[in-house]
Amino acid sequence: MNRIKHILIGFLLILFLVITSLGTWIYSQIDSALPVLEGKRTLLGLSDTAIVERDSQGIVTIKAKKRNDVAVATGFIHAQERFFQMDLLRRNSAGELASLFGEKALPHDKEIRRHRFRERARVIVSQLPEKDLALLKAYTRGVNQGINNLSSPPFEYLLLQQAPVSWQEEDTILTVLSMYMDLQYAAGDRERTLGNIKNTLGEDVFNFLNPKGSIWDAAIDGSQYPSSKMPTRAWPSASSEQDNLAANTVQNLVTNLPEKRYQGEEFPGSNNWAVSGKISKTGSAIVANDMHLGIRVPNTWFRATFEYQSNNNKAIKVTGLTLPGTPNIITGSNGNIAWGFTNSYGDWSDVIILDTNADNSQYLTPAGYQDFTEHKHVIAVKGQDAQEIIVKETIWGPVIGANNSEQLLAYRWVAHDVQAVNLHQTELELATSVDEAFDIANQAGIPAQNLVVGDKAGNIGWTIMGPIPKKSSSFGETPTHWADGINHWQGYLKADQYPKIKNPQNNRLWTANARVVGGKMLEKIGNGGYALGARAQQIKEGLLGKELFSEQDLLDIALDDRAIFLKRWQKFLIDKILTPDMIINHPSWQAVKEIINTDNLCACTDSVAYRLVNNFRLNVRNDVFSLLNENLTHLDNGYSFHTIRHQVETPLWQMINQQPTNFLWLPEDNWQKVFEQALTTTLTDMTQKQPLAKATWGQQNTSKIQHPLSNAIPFIGRWLDMLPIPLAGDSYMPRVQGKSFGASQRMVVSPGHEASGILHMPTSQSGHPWSPYYGLGHDDWVQGKPSPFLPGKTKYTLTLLSY
Repeated sequence: MNRIKHILIGFLLILFLVITSLGTWIYSQIDSALPVLEGKRTLLGLSDTAIVERDSQGIVTIKAKKRNDVAVATGFIHAQERFFQMDLLRRNSAGELASLFGEKALPHDKEIRRHRFRERARVIVSQLPEKDLALLKAYTRGVNQGINNLSSPPFEYLLLQQAPVSWQEEDTILTVLSMYMDLQYAAGDRERTLGNIKNTLGEDVFNFLNPKGSIWDAAIDGSQYPSSKMPTRAWPSASSEQDNLAANTVQNLVTNLPEKRYQGEEFPGSNNWAVSGKISKTGSAIVANDMHLGIRVPNTWFRATFEYQSNNNKAIKVTGLTLPGTPNIITGSNGNIAWGFTNSYGDWSDVIILDTNADNSQYLTPAGYQDFTEHKHVIAVKGQDAQEIIVKETIWGPVIGANNSEQLLAYRWVAHDVQAVNLHQTELELATSVDEAFDIANQAGIPAQNLVVGDKAGNIGWTIMGPIPKKSSSFGETPTHWADGINHWQGYLKADQYPKIKNPQNNRLWTANARVVGGKMLEKIGNGGYALGARAQQIKEGLLGKELFSEQDLLDIALDDRAIFLKRWQKFLIDKILTPDMIINHPSWQAVKEIINTDNLCACTDSVAYRLVNNFRLNVRNDVFSLLNENLTHLDNGYSFHTIRHQVETPLWQMINQQPTNFLWLPEDNWQKVFEQALTTTLTDMTQKQPLAKATWGQQNTSKIQHPLSNAIPFIGRWLDMLPIPLAGDSYMPRVQGKSFGASQRMVVSPGHEASGILHMPTSQSGHPWSPYYGLGHDDWVQGKPSPFLPGKTKYTLTLLSY
């Protein structure tokens, strides 16, 4: 018995030692992956010493004599702080995620491989001007030395049991192409959806559901476009088979889980606006920018200041945000100009219906039938054998599938051309005026953005930054045939052909992903799916509400969470649903009426009224369009209501007010029952296990900002993720905020007055949970605190020496 006892004790001691040793080894590996903050390092590629300073939040200042030395240092720091994030971006656009994450990433990789982005990136690198190629090579040298100077690889690779792969020049191009995928449609989803509506339901229904304008339009040139009239015939036209399908599926739609029903209406984009020096307290222009993206740990951006000498020995100091994977300041201020972006949502792609022969082996072109070009891809899959796929391509672009008539579709997209990416944006670091910024913007290769720029002299301007295709005619809203040569692209606009607005009479500019201009300028840009203008209109009203502005005044506009967009829905609910007769039938609704009968409707964390009105609207919309969505999805899986969810607000409002009897796919017996059901569903969801008074907006809109590996390895998630916090704001107001989506930064700065500027962003600089500044700065973003634009007092200094 004693022998067994001794053996058991010995076994437990050995097990304890093994677990302790393993834990110690894991701890040392993770600890060794922390970036080098102080001391000296010698780097290949530096022409002279570079100094890297960090403040208490890890915000970086890089000082060097030459711009390429700054690039080496930037690459070094990016790799040390954010290499895993950079790796995900390049793999995302290259279709190489399965080699990291296994079979679950394979569908994504197969879909993306049709774009052949790695091959295209190599071509772009081979055609870069010598100056840009030198900058890219300097950055790449810095990245690879940064990862090699870590004592252990970033902790994510330890958890994934993988090793990091060295950076190549083409990977920076892939990083930008990953932003194309985030900011533009990679497979023509919206165009295919509109095509389905037009072909299935007719021209009148298409025009009604795809309005040219609305009461929310707030273009900076004052242009207006009308919405379309409601169809007068019975619509949609449904076969009996489709009617049966709809009847069988509506119950499933009604019983969706609340979190699915109320998923955020995120719209990758941004707000930016500017006031001229004539109405600013600084005398210079003031530019504000908050870019809306998915938010995770770490944040998309990395804050930095660059100090160096230009080629003519002029001292340059530029502060703002960098994108790990690229060597330049994306948005910020250089003392002479300040600039920011919003996604433009112009028409940067086209879906082409292919005319093929009987067996689909050839397709018709203006020059006759041609064979498809085929490209073989080998996709590495973690834990499995590699898989081979064949990608078909046409003279216009890759084959992306087929429509409901079994016609093959090809995709023409700016992202496939060499014009898509270049390093010309780096020149903004040197620009001294709005005019110079215009010239740079109109030659830059990035996903086309609304650039709003202001200069020290007080000028402000708007233009498109990024390539604009020149089309043979006005087409592209729905898939079209190109075989006869009528529809085609004629290259790209030259810089002097770009739309521009400088110094408008009211001294104010604003963009918020909605239509910015009309007329001839709009014809050049096209419509790739603009946001509803509610945000833009609220920003415009905020700018027109004062005659003199400080930086704080512009931040106040960014933090505006008033629910102006929902005011009419609030009134509709009170006047049409919460009537005395309805309350007699539903006595509990009296409390609802008392809650929402407020003048101060806002997306505040403690607001029950906002949550009621917002969710009622979503339930009405989902119910009204439920049968239409089910039927069109059944006819063609290329249909996606998500791509048109914003634009249907205008026809929806017409429908619920006019309550047409010729709309055949109403899921209830009459319109009043639709509204009653929507409110009943809203209240049922909000009062699960709690009284209505506790069902606040903050409870529903609680942050869920996570590390990419958090869900895969739940045990460590609590150390990687930001703490859940109720958040103010929503989609149709300046303060855009969802659970894991919203302002990826907020910046307000006046060139020449950076010391009084404002900049904060979610999560933090660091991607390592043991970093001394992990999570620092996040609270400022949550609270909307006007934290400084410039880095604070230096806490850590790293000297990078040349060989």
